[in-house]
Amino acid sequence: MKISVKVNKDLEDIEVVIETPALSTEVKNIERFISLYDLSLSVKKDQRNYPISPFHIYYIDAVGHQVFVYTKDDVFETSYKLYQLEKMYPSLLLRVNKNTLVNYKMIHTFKSSLNGRMEAKLKNGDLIIISRMYVPKLKALLKGDLL
Repeated sequence: MKISVKVNKDLEDIEVVIETPALSTEVKNIERFISLYDLSLSVKKDQRNYPISPFHIYYIDAVGHQVFVYTKDDVFETSYKLYQLEKMYPSLLLRVNKNTLVNYKMIHTFKSSLNGRMEAKLKNGDLIIISRMYVPKLKALLKGDLL
């Protein structure tokens, strides 16, 4: 893959063009990933609203009817449901159990656990349990087979 940047003072906004000999899964994945750059997620903390980049999300956890967004140093609440967030950021967030989505880019290490489950340690030190139902998809994603 070759990447080039051209400065064009006539443009009002950034324009990304992907040139490819054929439309492939890799190209579609690159397009999806680039499209995330401009999207922010609206979250709340202490009665204040904040926009955060999806790239700063470590994981998202649902507890009862509340959904919490975890970043490196903070925890926020969002009004979105897990299934909505999963659809909003399919190339970044992966469901790892019934109540949790993880930003797979934030996984530092992982190891096998009991009953076919896995334990992932994130870059911020938090531990996430990956239920056995989601282990094959995570393994394929980390090997680069999926995005």
